[in-house]
Amino acid sequence: MATPGDCNLTHTDGDHRYQAPPEVCAWIFKQLDQLREQASLVIEQYTESYSGLIRTIVGVDRYPLGIKLGPMTNDRFAITWGIGKWEEYKFVQTKKFNLQRNRFRIYYIDDYLVEAPMELKILAFETENKIERIRKLQHYLLKIIAHFVSYESTSYYGNNDITHSTLKERGQGYENISDPLSQSDRQSCNQVNQWIINQRAILHKEAEYYVTYYWSNNRKSVALEYPSISLGLRIKINRSNSISIEWFEAQFVGKKVFEKKRFKKPRNINTYTILEKIIMSEPEWFSQLVRDTEEELVRIRKMICILSSIKETLLNYQNIDFS
Repeated sequence: MATPGDCNLTHTDGDHRYQAPPEVCAWIFKQLDQLREQASLVIEQYTESYSGLIRTIVGVDRYPLGIKLGPMTNDRFAITWGIGKWEEYKFVQTKKFNLQRNRFRIYYIDDYLVEAPMELKILAFETENKIERIRKLQHYLLKIIAHFVSYESTSYYGNNDITHSTLKERGQGYENISDPLSQSDRQSCNQVNQWIINQRAILHKEAEYYVTYYWSNNRKSVALEYPSISLGLRIKINRSNSISIEWFEAQFVGKKVFEKKRFKKPRNINTYTILEKIIMSEPEWFSQLVRDTEEELVRIRKMICILSSIKETLLNYQNIDFS
């Protein structure tokens, strides 16, 4: 067991327990490709319907409204409405309608078509509904990728080399993805949810290790130099079955530990900033023990928070995709 002066907590490089599974990576990037295919099909259907309206409905030609599908760049693509020129079945956009930041729908279409024939209004409205859905699904998939990058970069083996491309390369070549698309979606979402459950269990076990490490060193050293503040550390199971790792001022009665005062930290903040003030006048070995322990716990808290973000984003994706 470590002595009070031996407070350095180490970990092993190359630990891949925290990696997003290759089949999940493959599914996410496949979904992005399929969304672009869906967008292309929606635009093709709109173009065909618009051409039919021009031939049959008076006044439609006064509204040269078309859609442009942007190229796939870093697994992102844009779908933009605008006005321009129709050359047979090909639309050449000369003015683009801007999509407001953090919005998924272009509302200017309604203003542009305020006096347009009803048939064109209905066509544009229904088409934009489909495009809005695609934009939202793309947004949530990219957000899940960003969360995975953040999670792995925070983990033991993680580093700043973990990128969007890292996950894409991991998923490339993986062929065991079920079809049709709806089955693959549900199966893969279940895999992500199960991975989150497994990751929480790993982090819980890891947190228990560091809490035990802290108490072993703290209580063993009482006979040497008893600190002026008895600093306690515990793991608390929340209602959502997630965990929180809390510091508190402890009172010792024999071998039992009671909470004398609970230290608070702002929600969604992963560190107890008050600790430095508390340990300022304590023995160096004790201060270092607290710092080293808290350094690892900050990482664990952050990873737990990212897992919650992944779960929430995946739920938003499912609510749209399975509706």
